[in-house]
Amino acid sequence: MKLHALILTVSCLVPLTPHTSSQAADNASQAADNPALARRDAVVVRAVERIGGYDYRSNPAVVDAVMRQIRRSQGTPEFMKLVKRFKPDGIESQLTVTLIGDDRSASVESAELLLELDAGRKAIRKLLASPDQARGVIETLGLLGNGRANHFLSEIVTDAERPYDQRRAAVAGLARSKGGEKRLIDCATEKTLVGDTFLVAGALLSRSKDAGIRKAAASVLPQPAQKNSQPLPPIDELAKMSGNAAAGQKLFRGEATCANCHIVDNYGKDVGPNLSEIGTKLSREAMLTAVLAPSAGISHNYENFSVLTEEGQVITGLKISQTDDEVVIRTADAINRNIPSEDVVTIKKSEKSIMPENLHHITGQQGLIDIVEYMMTLKKKS
Repeated sequence: MKLHALILTVSCLVPLTPHTSSQAADNASQAADNPALARRDAVVVRAVERIGGYDYRSNPAVVDAVMRQIRRSQGTPEFMKLVKRFKPDGIESQLTVTLIGDDRSASVESAELLLELDAGRKAIRKLLASPDQARGVIETLGLLGNGRANHFLSEIVTDAERPYDQRRAAVAGLARSKGGEKRLIDCATEKTLVGDTFLVAGALLSRSKDAGIRKAAASVLPQPAQKNSQPLPPIDELAKMSGNAAAGQKLFRGEATCANCHIVDNYGKDVGPNLSEIGTKLSREAMLTAVLAPSAGISHNYENFSVLTEEGQVITGLKISQTDDEVVIRTADAINRNIPSEDVVTIKKSEKSIMPENLHHITGQQGLIDIVEYMMTLKKKS
């Protein structure tokens, strides 16, 4: 009873007057600079914290005192403590500021609280739609690693429209928790995991403490092997290795046959994407994925098609055009085959890339690293 009386007594010291939202903001700002009021607010908050079952929202003066104390504590450890205790209405904007701040511990706590609130989950979705904020928020959700966070991360790893770096960060985030690991296995099993993250997902899950996860990952996310059947290092480790760009260019134009399908600075054949600026577009890890698993992430307009003709011939390559009269297929030899429509029995899009697999069996591990080193030098001309 003494605590109830104390709350009522102190709260009555704070006059209640009608005001507009802008006036409320001004008053809150002025109140934050009022030492005497700050002391009274602190007393009210401590009293409320000690009363079990007391609904602080029943007294507008107490609500104001709590909100002022929360605003004063922004950027301090007390802020999260007060927000967790009182869960005030409209706190999402302040939690969002903390979420994208530099204090990682506070960011994780803010994410956890936001995910508990309908308005908070909407705020997180808004941040995830921001090119400037998405990556940082994804990493924070990965550090949190609870069920709600993993739900958001699972949506990201299955969204082919998102940039690779965001999906890669979401894969890494899921791999941090046991629940997230299981979600990655499920996505891979259901074939909803975007292909260009297969290798990094498999590499991360191969290090799981759970033997069941490691076994499942080896089945649904197998890692590439060398020609002698020995496994290559995981892709994130390969990406840290340095190569010789000059040796890589020689392989690119020669033994590796890359120039048979790709143009770099007007050298090569026009079958696959032009790679003259690929070093500006892809990370080292993404390049390694493109080489080691070419069918995992086929670029739009570079899908491989198979045409079966009346004579039983199968012609495969890129579909350059299709009209009522003919289909034009560009083969891996950069030859356009004009096939009359009347000769076509079926046209099927293949899940396999026109780019050959196991290129690293020709070049060896160091040759693979050298080619990627060379491609990293292919930057957009200023």
